[in-house]
Amino acid sequence: MKKHDLNAVLKECKKSASAGYRIATKQQRELKNTLAEAKEEIKNTLIEFQTSQCYFSGATEMLSDQLTEISNSFDTVSFAFTEDLQNLHEKLSKFSITLFGRTMAGKSTLMEILTHGDGASIGKGAQRTTRDIRTYIWEDLEITDVPGVGAFGGEDDENVAYEAAKRSDLILFLITDDAPQAVEAECFGRLVDLGKPLICLMNVKVAMPEGKNQKLIIRDINKRFDTERLDAIRRQFLQYAQQLGQDWNSVPFVYVHLKAAYLAQQTKDRDLADGLNTVSRIDDLKNMIIEQVREKGAFYREKTFLDSISVPILRSMESLLDQSLLNSQQGRIILSKKRQLNQWKKDFHRDGKKRIESLLINIRSQLNSEIAAFAEEHYDDSKADKAWNRVIRQHDVSGQCQDLLFELEERCNSKIMEVSREITSELNYISAVSADKTLRMNHIIDEKKIWNWAAVLIGGGLSIAAAIAGLLGATVATPLGAAAVLVAGVAVVGDIFFSKRSKKEHEARKRLERKLQENVNKVCDKINKDSNDYLDALITKRMDALIMEMSRIDSVVFRLADTQRELAWKLNDHLLDLNYKTASEAMRFIGVEDSEYSIMSVARIPGTENILCLDNDRTFSEDLTKQMAELMSERISTIDRADKKEIMISRVIGNEADIRSVSIEEKIGVAHIKTENGSPYLKNKIRMAQQLTQIAITDE
Repeated sequence: MKKHDLNAVLKECKKSASAGYRIATKQQRELKNTLAEAKEEIKNTLIEFQTSQCYFSGATEMLSDQLTEISNSFDTVSFAFTEDLQNLHEKLSKFSITLFGRTMAGKSTLMEILTHGDGASIGKGAQRTTRDIRTYIWEDLEITDVPGVGAFGGEDDENVAYEAAKRSDLILFLITDDAPQAVEAECFGRLVDLGKPLICLMNVKVAMPEGKNQKLIIRDINKRFDTERLDAIRRQFLQYAQQLGQDWNSVPFVYVHLKAAYLAQQTKDRDLADGLNTVSRIDDLKNMIIEQVREKGAFYREKTFLDSISVPILRSMESLLDQSLLNSQQGRIILSKKRQLNQWKKDFHRDGKKRIESLLINIRSQLNSEIAAFAEEHYDDSKADKAWNRVIRQHDVSGQCQDLLFELEERCNSKIMEVSREITSELNYISAVSADKTLRMNHIIDEKKIWNWAAVLIGGGLSIAAAIAGLLGATVATPLGAAAVLVAGVAVVGDIFFSKRSKKEHEARKRLERKLQENVNKVCDKINKDSNDYLDALITKRMDALIMEMSRIDSVVFRLADTQRELAWKLNDHLLDLNYKTASEAMRFIGVEDSEYSIMSVARIPGTENILCLDNDRTFSEDLTKQMAELMSERISTIDRADKKEIMISRVIGNEADIRSVSIEEKIGVAHIKTENGSPYLKNKIRMAQQLTQIAITDE
């Protein structure tokens, strides 16, 4: 391609970038307003939570901190969008290509080839000296060489590399012709997840010892370029895509020998240089890069800006849905336990009263059985009251009361501990199950920016178990302090006054019996009152307070789940708008208008697939579908619009879900489906069905 032709293409690329920037900036402003509204809602929830009358230190503070952290994270999200767009805008006129590959794959060699360098950087990859980004210009294209990925302990290097990838229009991914490595495929999948178009370079490695005949070296290199062998390696690499729910078959592969290409530039022997250059196939790579830029560069530039918004929106939306579902499930667990505890409290209260009543009957019976004999023996005893107290102590009235009240308190505490263990266990279990059943695929972790938000949301949900456990533990430890006072006073007889000895012993005995009976009644009345007061205190200070706090936490959890779900669907509105614009721009580049096909909505997994929802009776030609798929490097399929969400879900997912198996809980906005398998491809279909129906979907 002639130089001036490429310049003309790059001018068109700049125009497309400007158009993409305008669209992305408009979305960014609208997103900022959406996030501000969500932040205000979280703040209101926090205020309501903090001003509640019921307060338990530890649990309350933990959930307050969680809400505050989520609220603050909205500022981080807004800043992340703004910063990413600003970084892209600073290089508006540049078509950016980023070179990815694991350490020692040949990235530095390729850089030396394209820049006609002296080889100073070759061979230093094992030392991981390429920590910083290196940028150079080739054919007016900006090439960025990033640190190698997949190195042990190279997390910081990978973060630098992926940050650069976000700003790239095209990725060159370098592998070697030895066995493909899983870590390479994982990195490749992450780049596809960003929606980035890729060219895969397979560097064929052949030893080129000094002193060996150059013709023999060229012969050895040609032998290594066995097409059947290299295609088999390519297929091995492509198989990793299935594990990620992606399809890499459309990714172009180029087989090259980078060392031969480099040596071709260094030798002064023109015949040898031509031979090495030819056998290296480096021109195939150069031509492919130029061809990609010429044919698709303008679209790639616009798409870079659109995906800088749509990719994080998709991830954030799905994180919010996951967390909303988790919080709803956790809220249901707490609600269920609260209801069980409330019923147990009623049963405990009723049983406690019966136990107190039974104790009183027993004590009354014990003491009444002593009255006649005691009166016979002490009717003329001036110290009868002290003797009667000894009788009470002999029957251990105080100990019987104390044992019962301590037993009731122990039952109360044991139940609270049991509830604590059950809630903690079930919350942790549901969190683990939710993580296993997540509909989200692998994603790039940008530790400094937007993915911190998702981490806050996910991590915050798991803290509810700890908050409940801390709350219940604090409740158990709270002493009532009434038992000792109550049982210490019940042994006092009270006022028993004896008149002077009656002239008639019979009357004296009867009088003493009446006094003793009155005393027994007073003692039992006192035991009844204090014991029931203590029981009521157990209920009020332990059970009712706990149930009230569980209600409070439950309310916050459900409120948070609702807020997360509402925000998720607001983000989804922005996502659908961006999906539609991306598809529309793709059609415009092909030369058709989207309005001709009555596209109602577009679901999209960047880098993987698009589903165009059409008005009924409208169709896409196979040729148009193929052209869009080639331009976007993503699968394209269409479905007819349906008013019922069950039908829409079934149409998106296809034969893997029977419409009769779809059940929807309208109140919480969740659909449950039964599927034949849990393949990554199916998960992507479910993700797109969520976008089109605006209902969270779980597969069973």
